[in-house]
Amino acid sequence: MKLFNIAVPKDSISMILDPAGDVENYNTKIFLHKSKIELAEQDNEFSKHIVLDLDKKNKNEKIMKFMCNQKYGTFLLDFLNADFSTAENAYNTFFVYYGVEGIGSLDDIKRKYPIEYSTRYVSTKKFLDYYSKVYELVSIDYIKYQNDLRKTVDFVFDLHEHKSTKNIDKYSKFMAYSSAINLIGQFYSRISLGMVRSLDKELPNEMSAKQLEKLALDIANKKTRKAIVYVYESTSFFALIYVALNDLIQNTKRNISICQNCGRYYLQYSGKEIYCELPNQDGSPTCKSYASRKAYDIKIVEDTAELAYKREYQRRMTKVYRASEVVKPVMRMEFNSWKDKARKQLKQYRENKITADELCNWLEENK
Repeated sequence: MKLFNIAVPKDSISMILDPAGDVENYNTKIFLHKSKIELAEQDNEFSKHIVLDLDKKNKNEKIMKFMCNQKYGTFLLDFLNADFSTAENAYNTFFVYYGVEGIGSLDDIKRKYPIEYSTRYVSTKKFLDYYSKVYELVSIDYIKYQNDLRKTVDFVFDLHEHKSTKNIDKYSKFMAYSSAINLIGQFYSRISLGMVRSLDKELPNEMSAKQLEKLALDIANKKTRKAIVYVYESTSFFALIYVALNDLIQNTKRNISICQNCGRYYLQYSGKEIYCELPNQDGSPTCKSYASRKAYDIKIVEDTAELAYKREYQRRMTKVYRASEVVKPVMRMEFNSWKDKARKQLKQYRENKITADELCNWLEENK
C-alpha cells in the first residue's frame, strides 16, 4: 500500500502504526550526516531505510524526503533506548534515523536561532551548527520525557521494581500512571490524523451482504490488512511516542520487556523471550544470538560427549584444510562422509536414543 504520496510539511514527521502487519512506516526529512540510505528488501512496501555510518569520511551533503518501513515498535523502542546525554550520542542513537523535524520547541528555535534555522540544510557544517544549538535547547526536556516514559512503561509492564499486586489491564495502568505524572503535559504540539483506505485489493462499487461478511471475517482473522489506516503527523516526537505506546497497549497483546544481557527495552513476541534481537551499532551479534552461542559453548564444556564430537570435528576439518592440493579433494569427500554419519549419531544422542558412552565409543572407532 503506497500511503505516503502526500507532501510532508517542513517541520513534521508522519507515522503509520500497523500492528496486524507487524510494521510501522514513517515519513520525514533527513540530512545525510553520519548516515547513508540503503535499498530495502524487495518485498518491502517502501524503497529505502536509514543506516548509521560512523566510519564514512565523505558525506553526502543533501536533504531528502525519506520514507521507511520498520518492524512494529521500532520507533518507541528507539526512543526508550536512546542516549540523550550528549548531542553526539543523541544523534547516533535516535535523530540519525528520524531526522530533526519532530524535535519540538520550534517557536523557541526560530526565535532564538533564526539564521541557523533558515540555513540548517545548506551544508554539514550548517546542519551541525543548527543541531548542536537545538540539542542544548531541548536536551533537558528529552531526558525528562524519556525518564518519565520509562517509568510509565515499567509500571504498565511490571518491569524493574514494579510488580502489580492486582490484576489490572495494561491500558488502565497506562492511563493512571501517565495522568499522575502528566506525561501529555510535556508536549503541546497538535497531532493531525489522516485516514486512508488500505486494502490488498480494490473493492467493487457494490458488495452483497455475503461479500461484506466475508470481508469482515477476513479482517477479523487478519487475512486482510486493516481496511482503514491512520496516518499520524506532528511536529513533536513526544506526541508521536505517546501515540505509539498507546497503540501498542490498546491494539496488541505484546509486552515490553528488559533484555537480560544488555538491559535495553525490547518487544516480546511469544512472551517467553529473555534476550533481545535489537541491532548493535558496532555490528556485533544480537543478544539473542550471543546468549544462544554462549549457552551452547557452556553445554559443550559440561558435556563430555558433545565435547568429544566437537574436538573430532575440528581435528578432521583442520587436517583437510592443511592437506596438499593433490589429496585435498579425496580428504574432503572422506570428511563429508564422516560428518554425515557423525551428525546422525549426535542427533540420536541429543534425542536420548543412545548414551554418551555410545557416542564417544563410535567417535573413537571411526577416527
